[in-house]
Amino acid sequence: MIQERNLVSPGLLVDPKIVQANIAWILNQVDNNPHRLRPHIKTHKTREVNQMLLAAGIYKFKAATIAEAELLALDEAPDVLLSMQPTGTTLTRFIELQKKYPKTSFSCLLDDRVPATQLAEISENQKVFVDLNMGMNRTGIRPEAALLLIRHIQSLSSLQLVGLHAYDGHIRDVNIEDRKKHVEKDFEHFYDLVNHLDSNLELVVGGTPSFLVHHQNPKFVCSPGTFVFFDTGYAKLYPQESVQLAVQIIGRIISKPTNHTICIDVGHKSVAPENSIENRLTFINHPEWKLLSQSEEHGIVEVGDNSSYAIGEVIRMYPYHICPTVALHQSLQVTDGSTWKVLARDRKITI
Repeated sequence: MIQERNLVSPGLLVDPKIVQANIAWILNQVDNNPHRLRPHIKTHKTREVNQMLLAAGIYKFKAATIAEAELLALDEAPDVLLSMQPTGTTLTRFIELQKKYPKTSFSCLLDDRVPATQLAEISENQKVFVDLNMGMNRTGIRPEAALLLIRHIQSLSSLQLVGLHAYDGHIRDVNIEDRKKHVEKDFEHFYDLVNHLDSNLELVVGGTPSFLVHHQNPKFVCSPGTFVFFDTGYAKLYPQESVQLAVQIIGRIISKPTNHTICIDVGHKSVAPENSIENRLTFINHPEWKLLSQSEEHGIVEVGDNSSYAIGEVIRMYPYHICPTVALHQSLQVTDGSTWKVLARDRKITI
């Protein structure tokens, strides 16, 4: 067990026992059938968590970048979906990736005829998923307009349509019944599309928030990612006795600028800053503390009377958004004293 004085700050501390419990809980929700899971590795970006998932019997994965896909291939993950429509150099790298790692079956997303045709021209028997826009309006084609694209892909002999991809990251209703209604409404045209297609297509749906709805449909392959580490942003969407927070942010008091504030060495280079200041950190032992401001390496915290807090004291926090927070760190400290490299935070490993 790592001692507090040896904790690096600013840094992240992960408890692998909690990660293991989170994996077991998610698997249990799909009746321990790994065929119904395709977890996204964007949250952790580490070989160690990939290995834990593989050891649990999970064999299908999703990756947002070529580096994440290669990270999975390093451990011979059987099935990897690049959750991106490959264009430009990403397309070139995607083809190179498959040549270098033949033990892994790679697929990718498509939502347009032009990149589909481009992919067909340089590939051979390439597995693809059609990416559907479920209302998030980020990528994908609307389900009611997808049939023409699907027929175009099916006409290209070098492409093999293996599934549909329906990500719904906009569905985050706190009340689970409201979340169910939201899914039912936004997936109405999705169900219509599925009824027109081959029943053998893999239906990859949802993320961590909508998992609690989608896992109840045995036809769906669920694609949560944040669950391995979890964060306070999603904790309010889950029952208490379910997924647990596995990663702490470690900081230290480095100054006491006024009688009622402290300065910690956790700036916005150490925790995801895309949310408003009140939605970045939760102080584990001091829920009443308030983060007032951050600069690159400093965080100013209102603590009331600060006379009982010492400079150098370790402060433990949970992040509101874990995925981009992990990407800010080269490595993770582990409760057993080891270190996990965040290898896929880089845009390139070898390919």
